[in-house]
Amino acid sequence: MIEGKIDSSATEAAKAAELARFAGLKQSSLPQPLGRKNVFFGRMRPLVLFCLFSLFSIFFAAPLRAQETDTIGSGAASASQHIGSYEPGRITDVRLEAVTSSQSGQLRQLYDVALDGQQVTLTSDVEGNPYRLTPRIGDRVVVFVSPNDQGELQYYLEGFDRRTPLLALVALFVLTLVLLAGRQGLKVALSISISIGVIGWILIPAFLNGVNPVPVALLLSGVLTLISTGLSTGWNRQSLITSIGTMGGVLVAFLISYLFSNWANLSGLSSEEDRLFFSQNPTLHPGGLLFAGVIIAAMGVVEDVAVSITSGVEQVRRANPHLSFKERFRAGMVIGRDHMSALANTLVFAYVGASLSTLLLYSQYGGSWLKFLNFDTIGDEVIRSLSGTIGLIFTVPITAFLAAWGVQQIRASRIRRRVVQVTPSDTPTE
Repeated sequence: MIEGKIDSSATEAAKAAELARFAGLKQSSLPQPLGRKNVFFGRMRPLVLFCLFSLFSIFFAAPLRAQETDTIGSGAASASQHIGSYEPGRITDVRLEAVTSSQSGQLRQLYDVALDGQQVTLTSDVEGNPYRLTPRIGDRVVVFVSPNDQGELQYYLEGFDRRTPLLALVALFVLTLVLLAGRQGLKVALSISISIGVIGWILIPAFLNGVNPVPVALLLSGVLTLISTGLSTGWNRQSLITSIGTMGGVLVAFLISYLFSNWANLSGLSSEEDRLFFSQNPTLHPGGLLFAGVIIAAMGVVEDVAVSITSGVEQVRRANPHLSFKERFRAGMVIGRDHMSALANTLVFAYVGASLSTLLLYSQYGGSWLKFLNFDTIGDEVIRSLSGTIGLIFTVPITAFLAAWGVQQIRASRIRRRVVQVTPSDTPTE
């Protein structure tokens, strides 16, 4: 009986030695049984790495100040508050009226609008219709109501009320996701809603309050990626690695955009709306908004390639768990390179499509490349698209390295647990 126990213990010891050798461990360094506390801290390693990378990103981007203390603009800031309100209305009647002027035969249109329980009349001239809209009976419009110096209310036709078609398109989008992807599509719609809400209620208010939006956008890129991948694949090591890889890619995109924006002397004031807003809010730094926009715009495609690499390396590990770290890293690089070319085109074409009307200015200025390339709008779009693409490229090795390292940690942890399970706890005695 005792000999049987000794033989069994010897067999278990041999198995432990073989597992240790296979895992690259020395016989003298066989792990001891891990307590719950050590296992907990082992699993928390990716989360700690995520927090450290977040802090590094915040402090690294902190020198870009979003609030200029040498300009005082309290008067201009108060001027940004519009005195008036925007109200929804509906066109009930459209008719022509002769204009009383020296020019005979001149006509203008009058629009009767049902507005908050009352009927108001707007004209088609510049005063009442500054954007020269041509609504028809039954159209829903937006009317700006503002008092004049005498306290009388003035009404201006601002535009069409597009809430209904936009909400219908959102409903169609969610319905398509649910019908084609089921529960997973519903999770995707939820993650998109959370992302939009976080940007609208955290990033934008923080910027308006004078907070540097760059570190906030960097941190949000990791958090939003963690939320979206967590809802899709679960809250695990894979989602944490994807978040860290995404933050690494957008950090590179920010650094490239910061370097070349300063080199090209771009201020971030590329449109009339930008110049109007920052003239009314001189305490805010336009460059911060430019770089935060680069981060948010690049986050989507960077997250896409990070998810693909992390999932691909995990599937490679399941197919062949005996691959080395170098082989898994090479597999991640192959997956990333194949995915990177398509996403790089997607990012560039997205910017080109958004600024297509700006590209038409080239023909307006006689085909002068000197004038065309020195437009602030063109410079902003070039730096946005190319810096985002460079960040996408750097995401591939960052995420491939982290994914291969994460798989290595999982494999070593499982082998250690198996070694502990087969290692005899007590020495057999006669």
